[in-house]
Amino acid sequence: MLSVDQLIQRLSAEVAAATERIHVLQNEAAKVFLGQEQRFVRFIAVAERINAILLPRIEAFTKVNVFKDIIQDVRLELRGPEARGFHGRTTTLTVPSSDACPGKVELSFRLGHDGPIENAIMDYHLEILPIFIKFDSHDELVIPIDNPDEGAIAAWIDDKLVGFTQTYFEMYFTEQYQKQSFEMDPVMNIRFPRAFAAGQKEYQGHTYHFYTKESLQAFEKFPSQYVEAR
Repeated sequence: MLSVDQLIQRLSAEVAAATERIHVLQNEAAKVFLGQEQRFVRFIAVAERINAILLPRIEAFTKVNVFKDIIQDVRLELRGPEARGFHGRTTTLTVPSSDACPGKVELSFRLGHDGPIENAIMDYHLEILPIFIKFDSHDELVIPIDNPDEGAIAAWIDDKLVGFTQTYFEMYFTEQYQKQSFEMDPVMNIRFPRAFAAGQKEYQGHTYHFYTKESLQAFEKFPSQYVEAR
């Protein structure tokens, strides 16, 4: 028959084994946390480099005449202690509604990271409402924080902005978007989207739009030939 002391020894051995397992897990967790902290510091540095690539491209984009009135909004994602609170940045560009661009048009670039903080993630989103054309609404670029390729990042951003511009102008040629802004050229007797007008002229209290410069010039010479007196 085993003694009580032997039982105590066996129980103590189990407690010691469990305690050792806990210590091992704690040490592993500490290593993971330390590694994550180190990767987070590298992510912050990479995020700043990416932002330095993105900003001048957005500035150039908004200098395009049709995009000069774009509304830009930047939002930071902050979590946890202030010292390491930055986890993402979203830059949203909203195109104001106009004759050429009715409805809602909004594109955004979001910079964040994956769970283990091994990669920075850039997300591109495009929303157009109502939808009458096909377009790429989302894309993602995975950027290793230990080896970011700045050339690839710049090329990806450029492709998104050029692709959006192509999509935007496709709206000019889609009747569903333009049907509320059709005008009649009084010289050529052609209906066309107001966004395509080569010029306009006030005459007898009315604004006339012209599809070509030639029709505008013809109207300016003899307006009474093309419209009835009011």
